[in-house]
Amino acid sequence: MCGLDPWSQIIGRLSSHWHDTASTVRLTSGRRKRGGRAAGAVCGVATIRSIEWQTDTTVLVSWSDATRGRYLDQTWRASYARVCGVCAVSGMSVKRGDVVFRPFYRGAAPPPNALDMILASVLRR
Repeated sequence: MCGLDPWSQIIGRLSSHWHDTASTVRLTSGRRKRGGRAAGAVCGVATIRSIEWQTDTTVLVSWSDATRGRYLDQTWRASYARVCGVCAVSGMSVKRGDVVFRPFYRGAAPPPNALDMILASVLRR
C-alpha cells in the first residue's frame, strides 16, 4: 500500500487545523482581559430550578448550565457588586455597589459560577 494509513491522515489534518485556528485566535484576540470574561455575565443559559431562603443574608440556589455544571442547593450570600454585570435571574444590568447575592465558597478553587450575581431586589419580590 502506498501512502499513510487513514488514522495518521485524520490526526495530521486535525493537528494542522488546530494550529491554524490557534494562530488566528491569537492574532484576532490581542491581549486577554483580566478575569477572562465579564464579571457577573452569564456565559451560557443557566437554568435556575429553585431559590430558597436560608437566612436573611443567604439563599440556596439550584441551577444547571451545560457548560459550567450543575449545583443543587448551592449557598449564595448577600454582598455588594464589586463590578458591573448581569443578573442571572432577570437579565437586568447590575451596577457596581448594587446589593446582590453571589455564590459563597471557601478555598482556593472558586466554582465555575463564582462571578454570577442575582439582584437582591429580584429576590425580595
